[in-house]
Amino acid sequence: MAGFTGMQQFIQDYAENTAGILGLDITVLDEKGVRISGTGYYKDLIGKTAPEGSFFRMILETGEPGVVYDVKKDESQCRSCKFVNQCKELATIGFPIVKQDKPVGVIGMIGFSHEQKEKMIIESENLIQFLRNVSTLLVNKLAMLDPDKEPGCQIQEDIPIPPKSITFENILGKDSGLQDVIKKARRIINSPSTVLIRGDSGTGKELLAKAIHFESKRRMHSFVAVNCAAIPESLLESELFGYEGGSFTGSSRNGKMGKFELAHNGTIFLDEIGDMPLFLQPKLLRVLQEREIERIGGKKAIDINVRVIAATHQNLEEMVRNGTFREDLYYRLNVIPLHTKPLRERRDDIALYLEHFMHKHCKIMQRHPLRLDPMLERWLIRYDWPGNIRQLENAVEYMTNMAESDIVSFHDLPDYLFQQDHLTVESSGLSLEQMISEYEKDVIQSYFLAEKYRHDKEQIARELQISLSTLYRKLEKYKLC
Repeated sequence: MAGFTGMQQFIQDYAENTAGILGLDITVLDEKGVRISGTGYYKDLIGKTAPEGSFFRMILETGEPGVVYDVKKDESQCRSCKFVNQCKELATIGFPIVKQDKPVGVIGMIGFSHEQKEKMIIESENLIQFLRNVSTLLVNKLAMLDPDKEPGCQIQEDIPIPPKSITFENILGKDSGLQDVIKKARRIINSPSTVLIRGDSGTGKELLAKAIHFESKRRMHSFVAVNCAAIPESLLESELFGYEGGSFTGSSRNGKMGKFELAHNGTIFLDEIGDMPLFLQPKLLRVLQEREIERIGGKKAIDINVRVIAATHQNLEEMVRNGTFREDLYYRLNVIPLHTKPLRERRDDIALYLEHFMHKHCKIMQRHPLRLDPMLERWLIRYDWPGNIRQLENAVEYMTNMAESDIVSFHDLPDYLFQQDHLTVESSGLSLEQMISEYEKDVIQSYFLAEKYRHDKEQIARELQISLSTLYRKLEKYKLC
């Protein structure tokens, strides 16, 4: 029987493309437990044997797929591996490659970060089905390489497409301005033009960028995200454009590909573009104009086919006036501007996010479904959420951890939410009468935004224990009708 040797490059290319799409690392072992393919951390371990007692070696022995949601806590799957305490994996899925009822390899999907772990838990069924399809593909490829294959034998060789990580359907939002942004984004998914997404931190700019990529024809290629604010200035140039071997002290002898090369035929997402150092901006401008990059220490230009999506929460126009951002780069980036609104301007969506994140974190923590106390839900809808969706999810995750019953109530809230609300009132400078009016307005508005009472004035009046005519007067007073 032919082994994986004749198709190792195919497997590695497919693994890297899949890892780029899913944001999860991929590895493949042969029947002896030797790693023949790997991405991320496991790329440097290609050619080495997986340790005895490891999860993937167990799958090789049993021929049964498996999932480990928490490597550190799973005693049944990982306890016999002598490296379990040093293992960097947080979660993993393994599927056997079986030929003629015999395991001849394993394909695995690994999460090294908490975000990857969450994704694997939530999407486990889809990911297992995808690995099953890949396993079938690899078995068929092996059969085609088998010298004993009958002449003229045709084998199905459809390449499984990885499940989309993010689509526009994954972006929660009603008719609150978000749908207008999504409508514009749908129109330009296959355009080569540069997109600039503006909005406060935590409003879903990267989520929108991923949806554009995964809905486009580029979805089978990499989505590469770069946070320009998180990488030291001294390293950012080499991270973006790569370098040739020996081009500076401490550089790898073999050189290194930059993020633009890794995103070839796909999408590069330049987050916090306003933090791009001034000295690097001309080089980025040239890349956008010429569609080619030059590595540090390189002597030739490298053509690239990359869709560029940039994002920032900063006022780039003001930065241009102050001389901290190049005007020509600003216009080159701002070809298709999109804007994500803060939650305080999308209160209709808050109830949706609360329900979604409550369900998500109950599933991650393997808890029975929880419900929000109606009064707490209305309070949360009135809250301004300065940290936007990211802050809201963190608060829901905290409450899911703290809840002692099936009903999440005020005593399960993070303390800082009460403190911030108190500071807002103290510093408002309003009179007592004005504060009472503001509170009354917020309460009435929250009932109209709550799904349970959606625009049912009679039910709202009954709940507030006031007459319908009084409710109408207050709606007119606060201009809520």
